[in-house]
Amino acid sequence: MLSRIANVLTWVTRLSRLCAITTISMELVRFDTQLLENPEIGGVAYQQGTLMGFEVREYLLEKWGRKCAYCGATDCPLQVEHIHPRATGGTDRISNLTLACDRCNRAKGTQDIRIFLKKKPFVLETILAQARQPLKDAAAVNATRWLRFVCSKTA
Repeated sequence: MLSRIANVLTWVTRLSRLCAITTISMELVRFDTQLLENPEIGGVAYQQGTLMGFEVREYLLEKWGRKCAYCGATDCPLQVEHIHPRATGGTDRISNLTLACDRCNRAKGTQDIRIFLKKKPFVLETILAQARQPLKDAAAVNATRWLRFVCSKTA
């Protein structure tokens, strides 16, 4: 967030060399990325998101580095896995999905991820942090929307 603000201030400084800038206004915006991509979306399709279907697997393969999130196994079939199991209230949202090899998927079953990875706290933290990664650009805009820039320059 701070780097975005610094970037704006850098451009203000550059532009102020070319012309007198007395005030700057920043528009407060919030992006709904699903509606941006498909204005007609609604109901269940809106809840499931735009990645529902065959694109989900490819997205997860890229996001999780084509390896099992739990043991790091590569070059093996990977299954789409719910971080928080649906049996205990987890959703099918992309932020609740990861990849697991068959062995890890079976071992985890419907356990809570914190119980399954209690002996691997670093892996647990890595998975939970990685799960929050999608839409970070939209989140950054949403987080900075209430900040105001006021600059003035005397001629």
